[in-house]
Amino acid sequence: MLRFFRQLRQGSISDNKFRKYFLYVIGEIIIVIVGILIALQVDNWNTQRQERAEAQVFMQRLKNEFQDNRNQLLQKIEMRKRALESARELVRIVDDPTENASRSQVDSLLAIALPVYTFDPSQGVLNQLTSTDKLTLLRSEALNDKLSAWASMIEDFKEDENMYNSYNHNHFRPFLYKNYNSRNIINSRIRNKVISPILLASPESVNTEIGYSNKPVELGVLLNAVEFENYLAFTISWLSLINTQSKGVLNYIDEVLAILDEEIKSD
Repeated sequence: MLRFFRQLRQGSISDNKFRKYFLYVIGEIIIVIVGILIALQVDNWNTQRQERAEAQVFMQRLKNEFQDNRNQLLQKIEMRKRALESARELVRIVDDPTENASRSQVDSLLAIALPVYTFDPSQGVLNQLTSTDKLTLLRSEALNDKLSAWASMIEDFKEDENMYNSYNHNHFRPFLYKNYNSRNIINSRIRNKVISPILLASPESVNTEIGYSNKPVELGVLLNAVEFENYLAFTISWLSLINTQSKGVLNYIDEVLAILDEEIKSD
């Protein structure tokens, strides 16, 4: 086609036919514009294809991250359930004066009831998306809304966990340090491998028993103390609240995973 226009131009100039030459010029301009538009469209298609591929990678990584967080949360919920059951059993012992509870039984129950289990979600992939403005790659508005609200929801949840952690370490434990033998509680925790499931390193490094104390402990004094009963009541209240909140977080994670699955399959 370009050859045709060149011949037309040469003929037009030689014959001094301005109108035909003008048509030639317009034709060349149209061809250049069409070529540019085609190149831009091809470039746009390539960019969109690359962005879809990048979005797929991020969504799969997000899915793995939220699945790991879900598994961790379920584990913490179960461990808090055990702590809650132990605290309730201690209240039952306190309420029943005929209960001939042994010191080892109380040691074991306190060893399970005392540890604080916090949810510490991984957020590396999500932080990478937000810090590099890559959230725009995710075309789902519902997914973007969920991911954008995740940090504030976790912050609210962690406030409850932190308040219980403060209560546990600053009030309940100091009471036991003063009125009971914490060495026995710690040794029961080690012997029963209470916290082994959540340890990041080999459990053997913290599972060496320290033995039980030979010093006499008056169990009745502890069980009859109003403060002990009150601390158990607050422990039950806090654990129940945090596990209820945990189920809300779990539902949120499930909603995010469902959207991710749908988006991954649709691309």
